[in-house]
Amino acid sequence: MERLLLHGGVVSPESRLTMKTDDELRTRVCLVTGAARGIGKATAEVLGAAGAKVVVADISELGAQTAEGIRAAGGQAVFIQGDVSTAEGAANIVASAVAEFGVLDSLINNAGILRLAPSFEHTTIEQLHDLMQINFESVFHMSKAALPALEKSGRGSIVNTASMVGFRIGMPSHAIYGASKAAVVGLSMTMAIELAPRGVRVNCVAPGVVATDLFAEEFLKSNSSKDLESGGKETLAAIPLGNYARPEQVAEVIAFLAGSASDYVTGQTIVIDGGFTGI
Repeated sequence: MERLLLHGGVVSPESRLTMKTDDELRTRVCLVTGAARGIGKATAEVLGAAGAKVVVADISELGAQTAEGIRAAGGQAVFIQGDVSTAEGAANIVASAVAEFGVLDSLINNAGILRLAPSFEHTTIEQLHDLMQINFESVFHMSKAALPALEKSGRGSIVNTASMVGFRIGMPSHAIYGASKAAVVGLSMTMAIELAPRGVRVNCVAPGVVATDLFAEEFLKSNSSKDLESGGKETLAAIPLGNYARPEQVAEVIAFLAGSASDYVTGQTIVIDGGFTGI
């Protein structure tokens, strides 16, 4: 039996449901910030494997290894070192990306840090400034710098990395981290409304607990993500699916939002938390 789409309440035989593929990613230039490790690295790799031209941006020289790995696997990637938390740094990164590939189709604002404090009242001014500057202001600076190129593309997409903390739930010791990520969600929603008429979509992902070195270092006070299974058992027990997310699981959702398979999706925040915040 054929499944048919409804148009104005009338079944249209011409409108058979078809499944979009990620083939269009092969023609896209995607810029990923914070791509030296963790979710950003996995996102750059997933996009590279899908055939996209990837701009790996990070303040750390380790970003060069991400780009090199993508090229070694047969993909196309360049590394641009810079500071996304300043207007000047963001502008330089975008200009270098456009100079390299001639166009920019997708911007993935993933750069971020995690700083914990015993409580909000014990959070230092330095921690406050660092978290807001890197987690939130970088999204503003990069999006503003990239907008002309994304609009010119005609199929621009911005994907911002938020967090379940500050979007769905609060969490002790995460006051300013959660606030910075909540700010990302709020900015994204307004950007989506303002930029829709200009052909640029804006969405967020809100990961839960992801098995990255950053989480191990800051939350578990460990030097390696190898210790994730031996530490944080209480957190692990609260996840209905029973395991931490892998960076590539978040990256796959980001890749979906970056490409044309999601071309009718904008202004959304997709929670990727294994059921932590409730199904």
